[in-house]
Amino acid sequence: MHLTRSYTWTSLIFFVKISSLYAQISYGPCPNMCSGHGHCASHYGECSCFTGYTGADCSLRTCPQGNAWADVATNDDTAHNMAECSNKGKCDQLLGKCVCDGNFEGVACERKKCPNNCNNSGRCVSAKLHASMQDPGFLTKSSGCTSSTICLDGPCDNRDYTLCRGTYNYVTPWDANKMQVCKCDEGYLGYDCSIKKCPTGDDPLTVGQLNEVQFLQCQATGGTFTLTFMGQTTTAVSASSSLSEFTSIVSALQTITNTGTDAKISVSWTNAADEVCSSGGNDIQITFLQDFGDLPLLIPDGGNLVHSIAGTNPLITSQGLVTGTKESDVCSNRGSCTEATGVCDCLDDWMTSNGANGPGTRGDCGYDSGTASTKCPGDDNNSLACLGLGVCSGSPDYRCVCQEGRYGADCALMACPTGKSWTAAPIAGHNSAHAHTECSDMGMCDPTSGACTCADGFSGAACEYLDCPGINGLDCSGNGVCYSMKQLAQLATSNGYPTPYTYGLDPNNPLTWDHDQIRGCLCSDGFEGYDCSLKTCPKGDDPLTPHQNNEIQTIECQDSDDTGSFTISFRGQPTSTIQAHDTAADLETKLNQIPTIERVIVGYADPAIYVGATGLAADSLQVCRASNQVVTVEFQSPTGNVPLMTVINEENIDGNLSVQRDTAGNKEYKMCSGRGLCNRKTGLCECVHGFGSSDGQGNVGNRGDCGYQSPVLLEEV
Repeated sequence: MHLTRSYTWTSLIFFVKISSLYAQISYGPCPNMCSGHGHCASHYGECSCFTGYTGADCSLRTCPQGNAWADVATNDDTAHNMAECSNKGKCDQLLGKCVCDGNFEGVACERKKCPNNCNNSGRCVSAKLHASMQDPGFLTKSSGCTSSTICLDGPCDNRDYTLCRGTYNYVTPWDANKMQVCKCDEGYLGYDCSIKKCPTGDDPLTVGQLNEVQFLQCQATGGTFTLTFMGQTTTAVSASSSLSEFTSIVSALQTITNTGTDAKISVSWTNAADEVCSSGGNDIQITFLQDFGDLPLLIPDGGNLVHSIAGTNPLITSQGLVTGTKESDVCSNRGSCTEATGVCDCLDDWMTSNGANGPGTRGDCGYDSGTASTKCPGDDNNSLACLGLGVCSGSPDYRCVCQEGRYGADCALMACPTGKSWTAAPIAGHNSAHAHTECSDMGMCDPTSGACTCADGFSGAACEYLDCPGINGLDCSGNGVCYSMKQLAQLATSNGYPTPYTYGLDPNNPLTWDHDQIRGCLCSDGFEGYDCSLKTCPKGDDPLTPHQNNEIQTIECQDSDDTGSFTISFRGQPTSTIQAHDTAADLETKLNQIPTIERVIVGYADPAIYVGATGLAADSLQVCRASNQVVTVEFQSPTGNVPLMTVINEENIDGNLSVQRDTAGNKEYKMCSGRGLCNRKTGLCECVHGFGSSDGQGNVGNRGDCGYQSPVLLEEV
């Protein structure tokens, strides 16, 4: 009789490593079949994600990148490298979209928003575009728009009037397309265009001053030309226009001050035929009667002019003749501006003028209607001129010379601190911007207190700092330290080892102007993100990639009398003092105590030396011996090719003391060991099926890194 038995393997559980079932298990399908967003390209069950996807199973999306607003330099004066969401937002990995800090915008949070949307009184433009929108008349004024500028050859057969319209560009600096500026509409001022501009005018008590006079010459017998002043261009001017016609056309420019009743300009010329252009060249003088001070040049364009005489080329030029020296002071410096309304509040006896100390409609306080010309403001009783905050200049101008930090007709107003402007266009050369301005052009000055009220996200007495981000009102969310770009460069690391760089060492380098103004977060261990609000997940070795090694380094030490000591540093963190007579166990304890090492194992290179061995010399177990000792340090975590430990603070070691690499580590050191997804809210790895927390060496452990491959349970009935 044959006995039949049924084998139930419930009691025989085979713990089979996936690596032993090569074809069926170990190198089977990738997690979630890469979610349809990647290839299962590796026989180790690894996903190769398509562009735009990431994660162990390619289920997450990457977000757009842009030049970082704040980051750690990668070399001297090399920063603002590409970063996810430009380091001013968080990546929504389900959607692949950046959730930007409230003051930034763009798919990669790459642009600074204009404050308050310019209050609908201006246009939001990039710093690059803002530079190109500056009035070329200011830059051209010194040289003039003459034949030497316009003519491309000696006889002037070829002419290019655009050469008179040059401005300093702002293209090279990192923020050229990132920083946005409010270009205010006419009549508005301020970093957010919220201030209404008050009329400006000449102080009539200051004498010996001149109106601006500009000189034009037009050589042509037909065709037309135009003139541009402060960004506005005239209608076409016929070469045969009369004096009155030409004056009317130029006066129609809205950029020339119009009082409604008084003449804006006066024009005279030498051509007896009363035509603006002549065959031999008509000399034209334009005197500005309502715009004071040093004015930008009228820019001509004579591309449509013609000349009837063969060999004579048509041409129109302009240049300064008399630089205006009259003041163009707010409210003629004889009143104060009400910024909410743009209306001047004139001092006693001062009224709106015609620009020449007569009554008029300018609204500028430039007309002395009584006895104002015999005293300084605030001097009603001849006892407290300039409110005691300045000195009266006396006759004939009776102006207050205010104390430092004070200004205004009676010195009642306080100046606010200045800083490098966030938005000012270049005025001294290409790419050289950021002149010092009140409140750094990123805040509002309160003239009654001399204090700046900064735009959201900026701080400092002059609004000169871009704040570090953070939640709950805390810099870096309380999980990091806020540093300037200059300071961040000094804290740079490479493979965890300190590699300090400089950023902005040359204060005149226009490409590193932000070295002391932009601030960024350096997160504490366990935190990440532009505001340090996210938690990092454990890193570890991928347990399925075989034939890899831990990093092993050796320490050699020779000391004849056991009195020496030294310290070991790893990634910038030192051990406590190591004595020459310490054992390998002592050294292991001290190495494992420094924060940049998670776990090392220390042993003796000589296999005959171990605790409990017989016949050992008295100093055999010491890290330093008279005959030279070699101890091994095996890195179990972090894994990978870590930097060499370094010896510091050596004292009384009379022989060799060195650190060498024995075996270069080539294990991975991946987030969640490459076998899970990181939950950045909790800092916990969510391991894919079949993987769990390891000890860093592929065994079960509590690191939380997905570096342990679960055994397979087989059951057969």
